Amino acid sequence: MIVVDKNKCIGCGLCAKACSFGAIEMRDKLPTVLDTCVFCEECVKACPVQALKNDSVSAKKQDFSEYAGIWAVMEINHERGQLQKVSLELLSEAKRLADILGEQVSAVLLCRDIPEDFEQNVANVGCDIVYIVKNDLLERYDTELYTSAVCELAKQYKPAGILFPATENGRDLAPRVSCRLQVGLTADCTALDIDEQRNLVQIRPTYGGNIMASIISPDHRPQLASVRPNVLLVNPLKTPADTQFVCVDMELDAESSKAKFVKAVEKEGVFRDVGEAEIVISGGYGIGSAENFRILQKLAVKMDAAVGATRKAVDEGWAPFDIQVGQTGKTVAPELYIACGISGALQHTIGIKNAKHIISINTDPAAPIFTMSDVAIMGDAVQVLSRLCDKVEKYGRDSLLTTGGAK
Repeated sequence: MIVVDKNKCIGCGLCAKACSFGAIEMRDKLPTVLDTCVFCEECVKACPVQALKNDSVSAKKQDFSEYAGIWAVMEINHERGQLQKVSLELLSEAKRLADILGEQVSAVLLCRDIPEDFEQNVANVGCDIVYIVKNDLLERYDTELYTSAVCELAKQYKPAGILFPATENGRDLAPRVSCRLQVGLTADCTALDIDEQRNLVQIRPTYGGNIMASIISPDHRPQLASVRPNVLLVNPLKTPADTQFVCVDMELDAESSKAKFVKAVEKEGVFRDVGEAEIVISGGYGIGSAENFRILQKLAVKMDAAVGATRKAVDEGWAPFDIQVGQTGKTVAPELYIACGISGALQHTIGIKNAKHIISINTDPAAPIFTMSDVAIMGDAVQVLSRLCDKVEKYGRDSLLTTGGAK
């Protein structure tokens, strides 16, 4: 905790002004540290008389010599028996980070059945070790069982860092592992790096996506981060790695599970997962209304596409939050992205930078979205969407999937 030496303090208030979190209040000309303090030590640096110091246990230098390597937690689509694409994205990034450290990269697989082509897929991205926990109880994701398994592995093998997918399951699992291991977690990262002190630098948007924060956990191991799907690239090696597969026997308590699986219903239609779709049609504020947004949905149905939306469209109530695309929503990497009535603010375009092809429709010839589009259509988005619907209905969806058909 941050402590104040009352004998040294001169009551200048510079510490309170330096705190970005409003965690210091001046009372009777003395600083009072509130519970919202995050121990960033900006107040300590700002004090001209060294009257503040971080007296927490975390401030003391720890010995991390036992901790090594970067792990990536794999995620399986249990209905299809396939490894989720984000798993290989994480593993490929973990390989890059481990190479910087000169350490090994490992994957963690919790399952009943090993996914098809799993061994070849992980070898192709350079995985050194795979820790496999096979158990009938792990047939589907379960909060308590998966948390217990990851924590036991971490305690036994001591990785320096663990990467989780920022999916529905990953966002449930990562904070529980963090709490049980008593270490920090940076959620929804968009980039990662290693600093000069060999810390994992976790980069994510903050303050509503207006700034990018670089976060480190210098006083705890392992370092935990979850990463959004589709923000990282899979980088296959020319020569696959000689991966070692380690099967770990682990006793899991079925009674510890607080949930009972009933059935799985995969979301279908235009409001399915935009992160996994091959074609995404997104609407922005330029669509104009919820009624006009339904025209966009009509085209999506005809093209077997998923619907996306900008933050502004979601804020207006035209679309649900779970299809929001951008810095504060989901990142997508479809074969085709159609941007309708979207100007192209940085907060949105950062979420579509890995799209293979982009078609944009906007009335503004200076719209930033045009600079990153393969095909730019200057016109009213609603009118163009209506014409595209007629075209697809008459000639089929493939009429839009060629350069000639898109113009």
